[in-house]
Amino acid sequence: MKIDEIIEAYKYAEEGKNLPEEERVKRNFSLMKKLLSDNDPEIVDFHYNLLSKREYEELYYDVRAAFLERPGVEDYLLKKLGTESDPITLADILHLLGIIESSHAAPLARKFANSDHDYQREIALYVLGWVGNESDITILNNHLLNEESPHLRITAASAHRQLYYRWPELKNELLLSLKKGFEREKDDEVIAWIIIMIESIALKRLGLREDKEDPDLIHGDIQKAKIKTSKFLDELSI
Repeated sequence: MKIDEIIEAYKYAEEGKNLPEEERVKRNFSLMKKLLSDNDPEIVDFHYNLLSKREYEELYYDVRAAFLERPGVEDYLLKKLGTESDPITLADILHLLGIIESSHAAPLARKFANSDHDYQREIALYVLGWVGNESDITILNNHLLNEESPHLRITAASAHRQLYYRWPELKNELLLSLKKGFEREKDDEVIAWIIIMIESIALKRLGLREDKEDPDLIHGDIQKAKIKTSKFLDELSI
């Protein structure tokens, strides 16, 4: 596959940004097929460099996901860590390493958790949920309590559930961390997500539930749920 053909395929996909979903999917799929049809270093580098083109979000996510299908992806990304300067692309490298559960993902996530860049910290927090261990509960709790961004506090809370899925024996430690967040938090949106995570880990209904279709939507009376959660946590022996 010639690089010029792939460049044209990318432009064609990019031009479909405002077209109906069916046509967008068709164009994006065609691009991914062409991108992955050749592992020539020039084409692999072109694919990687597309990670910096984020104006068309749907296409950007497709390009990023497709990179995981390349052979030798872990070694390639680890090499790029030493040369990449864009903070968002660096975070995307961590995201991809986390998905493939690279042994390098958790140490890198712990490093990025201290970054001044919000996006790097966001990726670090959920990657720790994916690949972290008991020692990372302290990191998640620190961000749950101290992040200025409500979105990042929600991310930290959500990572507790991801850890629980992999390490159910850490149930009490995770609930204790979430309890501290619940007791300090003032933002009802963040509190709602903390309650959702407590419900998931404790297997206890506390009055809120996630929407089955929209992952960002929560149903229930937050004020009643706060009272119920407070009582449940007070009675919890952890």
